Amino acid sequence: YTNGGTGVCEISGSVPGELSGSYDECGGTLEIDWTYTDDCERTITAKKTITVLPAPAAEFEEVENMEITCEEANAFEAGSLSYTNGGTGVCEISGSVPGELSGSYDECGGTLEVDWTYTDDCQRTITAKKTITVLPA
Repeated sequence: YTNGGTGVCEISGSVPGELSGSYDECGGTLEIDWTYTDDCERTITAKKTITVLPAPAAEFEEVENMEITCEEANAFEAGSLSYTNGGTGVCEISGSVPGELSGSYDECGGTLEVDWTYTDDCQRTITAKKTITVLPA
C-alpha cells in the first residue's frame, strides 16, 4: 500500500493477506483479504477472489478386446478396472469399479462384453468397454 506521499507524509508498506474459502476435486473458491489501518485510524481493504478449476476427469486404464476359447468362457469373470486422473491430495480421483458382463455364447462361439462406468463427485462419467470373442468349441 502507498499514499504516494514523501517524507513524513508518506504512508507505505505491506501487510500479509488472510486466505479463506475452500476447494475440492470439483473446484471451489479461495479469497485473500488484506486490511491496513494507518496511524490516523483510516482503514483500507483489498480482496482477491481465486476460482479453483476442477481437477482433470479420471480415465480408465486401457482395455483391449480379446479372444477366448469356449472352455475359458465358462470361467470368465468381468473383473474390476482402475481409473485415475493423476492428481494428488484433494485433487486426486482414483479407484476401481467392477465390470458388468453381458452377451452370450454356446458351442458355436459368441460374444461377451464387459462394461465399466464411473461417475465422480463432479458428476462426470467415464466408460470403458471390452469385447470378448468366444471361439467355437
